[in-house]
Amino acid sequence: MRLAAAVCALPLLLVGCRFGEASFETSFDDVAFDAGGTVFSYADSRDAALTENDDPPVAIAMTWIVFDPASDLSDFDGASLFAMAHEMAVRDALAIVFDRQGALEAGSDFSITKEGDDVVAGEGIDFSLHLAPERLDSSSTYAEVVPFGSRRTLDVSIDSVSFSDADAGVAGTLTLTFEAVAGRDPGIARKGTIEGTFRAPLVEERTAEKNLALLQAQSPVLPLPLAGRGAP
Repeated sequence: MRLAAAVCALPLLLVGCRFGEASFETSFDDVAFDAGGTVFSYADSRDAALTENDDPPVAIAMTWIVFDPASDLSDFDGASLFAMAHEMAVRDALAIVFDRQGALEAGSDFSITKEGDDVVAGEGIDFSLHLAPERLDSSSTYAEVVPFGSRRTLDVSIDSVSFSDADAGVAGTLTLTFEAVAGRDPGIARKGTIEGTFRAPLVEERTAEKNLALLQAQSPVLPLPLAGRGAP
């Protein structure tokens, strides 16, 4: 597979080149989802004690903001990093974590259903979704609030995967389904889907984790980098 590491197409933010690829469509008339500015993957091979895991989790990060996750972001000044962290907090983002690198292969499928933060079905995968906050104006009231259904199912199909060659990374398709839960969600809760495709080039673990930590020091949005684990 050919995973283009960066597509220099739009002069977004500070770096100006898209890294990886992702595109999405939603069934909602008034809500779009765009987390295709930077898309990458990394294998979380070492825990906080630097113990190596032979079959580590694999994380995929998708964000609206544009940066190069394979280069050290500490080369940017503080104001630039703060601006990028701010944009992460007010834009769309999605994190997907597969429990085992060994389970990822072309043709494999994964599914998980969550109600809030609780997993109610599925295994081998987890996800965290961040939707851009609704835009408000001086006339906005709570009467206009329409929350999303709290039962959310993520289905992922892997098209191609490699962790060893020059085009290493993960590519696939996904569907995120929103459903209302009786007794938990209001009757007006949004029900629908976000569907998309992604290509997530592989980034070295140490650089990926440092950059994610730098970007989220001020405004954590995604549960990445993963918390340190005990020795496997």
